Order: sequence, then structure tokens, then C-alpha cells
Amino acid sequence: MIRRHLQPIVVDSLRHFPVVLLVGARQVGKSTLVQEIAHSEWSGQYLTLDDRTILDAALTNPDGFLQALERPVILDEVQRAPDLLRAVKLIVDRHRQPGMFLLTGSANVLTLAKVSETLAGRVAVHELYPFSWAELAGQRQADFIDRLFTATRAQDVLARRPPRSPAERSVEIQQLILTGGFPPPALMEADSARRTWFDSYRQTYLERDLRDLANIHNLPEFNRLLTMLALRTAQLLNLSEFSRDIGLPVTTLRRYFHLLEQTYQLFLLPPYSANLGKRLIKTPKVYAADTGLACYFSAGDSWQTLVRQNRVSLLVETWVANELRRLLSVASWRTHLSYWRTSTGQEVDFLLERGGEVAGIEVKWGAGFKAQDLAGLTSCRTLLGKRWRFGIFLHNGTEAVAVDEQTLAVPFSVFFGREG
Repeated sequence: MIRRHLQPIVVDSLRHFPVVLLVGARQVGKSTLVQEIAHSEWSGQYLTLDDRTILDAALTNPDGFLQALERPVILDEVQRAPDLLRAVKLIVDRHRQPGMFLLTGSANVLTLAKVSETLAGRVAVHELYPFSWAELAGQRQADFIDRLFTATRAQDVLARRPPRSPAERSVEIQQLILTGGFPPPALMEADSARRTWFDSYRQTYLERDLRDLANIHNLPEFNRLLTMLALRTAQLLNLSEFSRDIGLPVTTLRRYFHLLEQTYQLFLLPPYSANLGKRLIKTPKVYAADTGLACYFSAGDSWQTLVRQNRVSLLVETWVANELRRLLSVASWRTHLSYWRTSTGQEVDFLLERGGEVAGIEVKWGAGFKAQDLAGLTSCRTLLGKRWRFGIFLHNGTEAVAVDEQTLAVPFSVFFGREG
């Protein structure tokens, strides 16, 4: 088993909360992770609601079903019987102690319309993402983000000796983007097997997962929406354009986007909202939650195809966005992720905000940089003043260097902890 960076965090939550909820997309590795935890670090019996008999019992009499179980217990795919959360709440309120329930869900069960009561104050919620680059390489989680908010000089962010990234990392990143981070396809060697897996995932998602959550009347149009999302990842969300291209009303599209968020197929990146004396764009950016799926949905079966489609920069930015989310999910301190763009076109791809301080990240698929590549970072730095920590120019070159006292050019592998 590839060890997940989230594992010790989930185990620690079980020591302090009566309920721990692990959410994430289907096939992201939740069941494997909770069974590994039960096997090695926390003793709990495992039950999955994918089993028809168990599901029927949970749906028919959720209170009786839970009362008959020995605790601690793992309940996998709990979104299939959302009334279980009410029954869990009753048991926790009567016999509260840490580590009673470890739940998993492939939809955000805390926001489903079917759920009448939540477990607020009783539950620790963690999201499991597809494999990170460092996880696939068997390496510890990167600490680069923490260094951005603790170092006093740019050179200190690079941990004294600036590491050098091997030249072949560029090819490795290309493959990561094409295959994505879902465990099965990420570990498959044959392209044909990977395509078969994505075919099956798409069919299962459309015909089972969505129908468990909502009544989708326009399945072909929803299918087209998945393709359009893949083609427009890393761009501003424009529902009017989606409506025109797909032929669905905006109200329906809003509902569909909500479902895609609930099932972890996309995420919206908010704009930085501080009042900086300039008019800022207020529209979120939309990202596919896995580059492998995005490439599959948009027929990007090779790097050469992405080049011909003129989509390399969009997929690279999407990959970086997802890597950042994985890093932040296991970071020591809560860090907010956003982007910055003015109405005049000045932009920084990502902003990291922690404790009122901000670091900016600009992404480029290339080895060198020019002054104009740093223009967004420079402008944002000027506006934020003392709130600004460092600006990072992420690239796929080999050298990590300090450009000035608050700006660094850093290879992808150095930032994301793939140094070995």
C-alpha cells in the first residue's frame, strides 16, 4: 500500500473526536485507507454500504442497525443511507467518547438535502484527494509552504542549499498530468487498461452515483457538461457560455455544478477578496479535480495532443491547483487558497493566505522566465505591502534561485517535495 499523507491526521482525529468523516471522490482510496487504519492503528470493524444486505438494514432501521453494532466501527459510503447521520448523532450524544465512528462518503454528506441534522461539534471532517506526486514517489509531504510563512529571507525558503531538479522531471510531470492521481489508473502501466478504467468510472458516476443523489433528466447534456468542464478547466466560471454551448438553462447548470462539487469532480477557486483599492475580478475559477479525468473527458490522450489543442498551460495549472490542495489538506496550519486578478488583466495564479500574510504563486510550463512573467507577482506585492511574504515563480526547469529578497524561481519538483 502507498502510504497516504492524510493517515496520521485521521488517526489523530480519532483520538479526539467521537466521529471522523473521510470524504472524497469515488475510487480515490478511502476504503483502502480506513481499512489500513483499522488494521494497524485503530481497532474497528469494517462495514460497507455498497453491500446490499448492509444497505437494506441501514435504510430500513438506521437506529436499530447502529445500536446492534459493536463499536468502534467503520461505515463506508455512508451517503447511500444519509439518515444514518441522525442515528449516529443520537448514539454519540448518549455515549460520547473519542473514536466511536469512522465514516466515509463519496458525496459531501454534510450538504445533502436529505440530511436533516448534521454532526456539528461532534465530527472531524477530512477530504482525501487523488495521489499527490510525493505520495506516488513514496516520499514525505513537502514543507515548502510552511517555509514560505516562517522564513525571513528568500534564500532561507530554499533551505540553505538550493536543490537542483533532475532534467527528466519534466517528462515525469507530463505523465502525471495525463494519468492523474486516482490510484487504479495512476498505478497502471498500459494506456489501454487506463482508458478502460476511465470508461468504467464515467459510466458508474453517471448511472449510479448521480442517480443516488438527484434525478438527472438530461443525462446526455450532463455528459457534455463533463467534457466542457475538462476543456475549460483553470478558467473563469462563465455559466452563460456553458448554457449557450450545452443548451441548458443557467438554473439547471447551477444545480449540475453543485452536484459536481458534491461528488468531488470539480472545485471552485475563489478570488482574493481584500479591498486593495483596485477593482478585482469576483468570479471564481473552475478546476477539474483530477487531470487524468480531464484529459480523458477532452480526448487528451497524449502530450502531443494537448500541445495541438493548445491546452498545456491549462492542464499544468490544474495539476498545480490540485497539488496545492493536497498539500494544504495536511498542512500544520490552516491556509486559504485563492487567486488574484484585476479588471485590467493583472493576475497571480494562486495566493496562499495564512494569518493575514500572503504568498503568491505564478505557474509557467517552461524553464526560463522574463520580467513580464513576474509582473503579476510584482503588482500584487506592491498592493499588499507588509502582508506580502514571498512570490514564487513555479517552472519545470532544474534550478531553484532567489530572484530578489521576496521572489523565488522554483522547479515544480522542489516545491512539491519530489527531490529524490
